[in-house]
Amino acid sequence: MTATIRICARGAMRRLMPALFLIGCGASAAQALPIEASRTEMSGSASAASVAAAEAGAARAGWRDVRVSRAQSFRLIAGDRAVAALVTGRAMLAPGVPGCFAGVVQGDRVALVPTIGQGEYETTSCGGPVAAGILSSGAPVGIGVVFQSYSPNAAPREPIAFRWDAATNGFAIDAARTKTASLAGAQSIADMRRALH
Repeated sequence: MTATIRICARGAMRRLMPALFLIGCGASAAQALPIEASRTEMSGSASAASVAAAEAGAARAGWRDVRVSRAQSFRLIAGDRAVAALVTGRAMLAPGVPGCFAGVVQGDRVALVPTIGQGEYETTSCGGPVAAGILSSGAPVGIGVVFQSYSPNAAPREPIAFRWDAATNGFAIDAARTKTASLAGAQSIADMRRALH
């Protein structure tokens, strides 16, 4: 079972983009910006402020040696505006437990999910994220991340599917879609899309 860590990172993003994000942490769905109606896409690198918010949130959760992958962290765009950022990376999730993670930063709200090194993936070590992409643009948005992992006998790439609720910034592993992609041997986002459609 994988837990989502939700963190309020006050300040930086609210000052930078007040028109795009909610002002309070934990705002209700009724207060959320209506972005589900637009197609969600990834475009361009996540901002430095989003990366910093993810790193700070991970540190508050007790993770150490947090390394956000700037190459695999992106702005999430709905219509013609940035509405959030997908961040991926690796960290020491606990003493002696290296792992990977993915998360979404939306204004003051940071949702981080540990992957490789935790739960069903605790027997493998994290080599870091190697690919990320949108799997489906509906509500919730389907996001895929492929992680390099290492076990005593192999070095497989692990595809992990996530669901993101733009209204609440809820972000979690989609276990059923992850299993389907893994059983299909998906090694890339294109492989994941083929396995899931």
